[in-house]
Amino acid sequence: MKFRVIQSNNRGLITRVGDKTFHSRKPKLGEEDTELRTLYIWVKKPYRYVARGWTKWTGEKINNDYIFEITKFRNIIDISGQNEFHQWSSKSLLEQLWKKKGKTVEILNYRCPAPAEVWSENRYRSLKGSLRRKTIIKNSLNKLSNKEKVEIKRLYAEKDFLNKKAGFIKYHVDHIIPLSKGGEHNRANIRVVSAEENLRKGSTILNNDI
Repeated sequence: MKFRVIQSNNRGLITRVGDKTFHSRKPKLGEEDTELRTLYIWVKKPYRYVARGWTKWTGEKINNDYIFEITKFRNIIDISGQNEFHQWSSKSLLEQLWKKKGKTVEILNYRCPAPAEVWSENRYRSLKGSLRRKTIIKNSLNKLSNKEKVEIKRLYAEKDFLNKKAGFIKYHVDHIIPLSKGGEHNRANIRVVSAEENLRKGSTILNNDI
């Protein structure tokens, strides 16, 4: 069962056939004209909804984002508090979300904004930050011995094992001193923590970590 998963924290909610939205992932080769089951996860604290239906690429783009149109619409259900469902969830969780029964949400007198109305050129700020992180990590790894690199691989393998066991991304690898604050990517500065704890911490240095 194939899915297109789109998560929105800062744009409109799709509610009917004909609504359009955008996504950074382009259709796979051969699927440019294919309708795919779509899980549109909309988050605006304290609410989390999933709109379920089918989407198809319109052939249009906004810069590096691809515009998709709702071709068939199923429903919207409330999944507030169920944070295991997100765009990086495992395939089994996505299948569960597609079949899931829950409180149906009725959205009345609402117009989903056109992609051009809500798209922002700042959309890729996080991507630029990610590229900076990758550069810092690469430079840090070049300074390490093979033994130290193996220890880091073991830590990431532990994180992957725990996430596979949980069925979703429940754990992150955290830099105790964040890379943005001069921290190094070495075994002494990384640890496995819950994703919730890591996201709450962000790029700060906690007093008990000093």
